[in-house]
Amino acid sequence: MLPRINDRRTLPTHSRAPKETPLVTIAVPAFDRPHLLAETLRSIAAQERKVPLEVLVCDDLRLEETRRVVEGFRSDEFHYLPNPATLGAVGNWNRCLKMARGKWVMILHEDDVLYPWFLESVLSRLNDEIAAVCTRTSRGAVPPPMPRRDSLPRTFGYKPAYFLKSSMTPFPGVLMRRSVALRLGGFDENWGPIADYEFWYRLACAGRIEVVRTVGAFYRVAPGQWTERTWARMLGLSHLLRLKIAHEQFPNSPRASRWLARFFTLGNAQCYARRFGRGPAVLERCMRFGGGLRGLMPGGWAWAALKFASRSGERHAWAVPDARRAPQIQQTG
Repeated sequence: MLPRINDRRTLPTHSRAPKETPLVTIAVPAFDRPHLLAETLRSIAAQERKVPLEVLVCDDLRLEETRRVVEGFRSDEFHYLPNPATLGAVGNWNRCLKMARGKWVMILHEDDVLYPWFLESVLSRLNDEIAAVCTRTSRGAVPPPMPRRDSLPRTFGYKPAYFLKSSMTPFPGVLMRRSVALRLGGFDENWGPIADYEFWYRLACAGRIEVVRTVGAFYRVAPGQWTERTWARMLGLSHLLRLKIAHEQFPNSPRASRWLARFFTLGNAQCYARRFGRGPAVLERCMRFGGGLRGLMPGGWAWAALKFASRSGERHAWAVPDARRAPQIQQTG
């Protein structure tokens, strides 16, 4: 195990030149992967579009090696902030928000990266009428090469109702208006490993989220990640969140929206079963959501139905199978 900084030593303070307020803060919640952190920071330094920028590394484990990685980037834009105590993943995300000075803030994990054109792709979308802008995201064990697009790509709005299916993108590549994020209270630790999913939904309810139709960030999927340890809990919590979204976004069609919540949770359960195998009770309950037409309906049809309902303002009840007998999760269904 890598050595911790001696707790009796004086920890470096957050020393940033006050002469210029950054437009963008990219905050990295670090823990125990300094060997990947260097790649993350290099991807920030390699951005082709230069803007007033600050990069914060909030280190929750206070490792000497993490400090050395950050100090290797000599630019005044890079700052190392050891947390005074271990806060946990979600607590560290909130510290990143609290310590940021930029009008726009991104939380970028220490094992994810940005492609060089990320800032160029999103800067034209930054205005006071939106709450966040993000790009599409590649994923895998290592960043795959991506072709650079010379023209500015199109964007589309990701409506709150769409979160009944999923969040607009994996974690990296979301640039949010800091004032809105703080007004919402940041990430809610009660949602544990899906606190990001729940927060993006609240953010979409507070203002427009735009998705840029280009791949601008990379989300690492590799052994040892949080998902491997908590996926069963994530599955149950995701279904509860979908039921909450269904209730709030489609109050006039509770049966239909619950049916769609179960449909999209079933898709999650099938993915987890392929990746991790069968076993946990919550997985078995969610897999039983595939009864009736849910097991036969193509995912594209359900997504089209969700978008249609969002456009129509949910003025009518849909004709869908009765889902009241579907298995329940944690006393809800």
